[in-house]
Amino acid sequence: MNISRWANSVALAAVLALSSPVWAATPANTLVVADAIDDVITLDPGEVSEVGGVLASNQMYQPLVSFDVSDPTKIVGVLAESWTVSPDGKIYTFKMNPKATFASGNPVTARDAEYSLRRVVLMKSRSAFIITQFGFTPENVNDHIKATDDQTLVVEIGDTYSPSFLFYCLSSYVGGIVDSKLVKEHETNGDFGNAWLKTANSAGSGPFVLAKWEPKQSILLKRNDNYWGEKPGVERVFIQHSAESAAQRLLLEKGDIDIANKLGPDDFDAIAGNSDIAVMNGRSGTIYYMGLNVRNENLAKPKVVEALKYLVDYDGIAGTISKGTMEVHQTLVPNGFLGALDYKPYKLDIEKAKSLLAEAGVKGEISLDTVVWNTPPYTDFAQAIQATMAQAGIKLNLQVVDGQQWLDRYRNHNLDIWLGLWGPDYPDPHSNAKAFAVNKQDAPDGSESLADRFGWDAGDLSKQAMAAVREQDTQKRKAMYEAIQKTHTDTSPFLYMFQQTRKVAINSKVKGLVLGLTFSDDRYWTITKE
Repeated sequence: MNISRWANSVALAAVLALSSPVWAATPANTLVVADAIDDVITLDPGEVSEVGGVLASNQMYQPLVSFDVSDPTKIVGVLAESWTVSPDGKIYTFKMNPKATFASGNPVTARDAEYSLRRVVLMKSRSAFIITQFGFTPENVNDHIKATDDQTLVVEIGDTYSPSFLFYCLSSYVGGIVDSKLVKEHETNGDFGNAWLKTANSAGSGPFVLAKWEPKQSILLKRNDNYWGEKPGVERVFIQHSAESAAQRLLLEKGDIDIANKLGPDDFDAIAGNSDIAVMNGRSGTIYYMGLNVRNENLAKPKVVEALKYLVDYDGIAGTISKGTMEVHQTLVPNGFLGALDYKPYKLDIEKAKSLLAEAGVKGEISLDTVVWNTPPYTDFAQAIQATMAQAGIKLNLQVVDGQQWLDRYRNHNLDIWLGLWGPDYPDPHSNAKAFAVNKQDAPDGSESLADRFGWDAGDLSKQAMAAVREQDTQKRKAMYEAIQKTHTDTSPFLYMFQQTRKVAINSKVKGLVLGLTFSDDRYWTITKE
């Protein structure tokens, strides 16, 4: 079938109950988004973490608080109308917004918030660390997260942190509040309704509800007719899997999609003169990196790790493959966040890399299994890096897999190198510091980090990162992150390469799209179509 027509058009026609299988333009009441969503394995807000899953979840569920996208330092209420913090910084009291209702028509109460936050802790999902890092455990959560009445939620954390840190964590996807009455009706064998919410149902208060999900193909959301806020401008949001940049561009040019989330530089160049297409620019905290598994005997040698950092043509890739969509970035904190640092000590230097490999006692070729998602820009980055590393005797065996396998291999550390990305879960530097520098023995909840996943003992950096998040003085906290980053960049098995410069191509008839700051935080409920 011609790629300029609907991907899976017959399936889409059935979903949207339309009579014709081929369309010259998207339906006026439906927003159609092309993205790579073959990594999505759940839509339960209590465990979701994949990019496409979070994108969909954020349209269906709402947190207690959020932040102003144009100024992330401003915390705003969503399901909570107001809040207070105790003098010791450990007790937070939230007053619920009495206007809020769920899609079921049930009112949103503090009992729902209590159930939802406890649920995340009790399910022990892979996303629970965002909440459990405040000292919550299955054993104590009932005492520390309590609704004292329908309108009042009291949260007592285990240590004193910068208040904005808790608010940012509660604003994340895992902080989405579910309809406890509805979810409890669908609990099976103590699963907190996970099986029911995971694939085919939703129980949120957001502007959309889940209508249908076809794994690795599409997610269909429909308007929540009981939405308590301003009515969304479209009746449906259809997110279809389309991994290739060129395919997304052709679909957009033909009017078959409204938003292309994954265009590459060449395709942005190709649409530059098209008056039917607009390009939106925004911030992004997403960092592209290579994680080196130090369980490998060669990668366990610091000089080998250092050598690999000199075997990437950062400027060349940024100027060609990712032209206009990435900038060179070599530290763990993204630009735009507190403590961000312009520290870029590495550039392509084949001879220096060879010298470091010799110092490490390496003789002959090193072969490293490198897992890559089968979608741009990962494949393009991998091929370019493979070529430069080969010049120093480093052979990257590229294992190009779909999104789900890519994540499975990463989570099971069944690899030598993982080429991927990290999108912060909330706009605070600890989101990245916790991930890349804190070992589980120093985490309040004992959760595994990327440092643990790649077999690296961060040593004193782990303790320093935990001290930074507890620092109440903002300027001191900023300086602590700056110091941590320099040491981390130079000694860690993380090869930071780029920070994404956000660019999204949209049909010019689409108005009101709000681009988020953290990954998958775009707001589709503000959109209208002319």
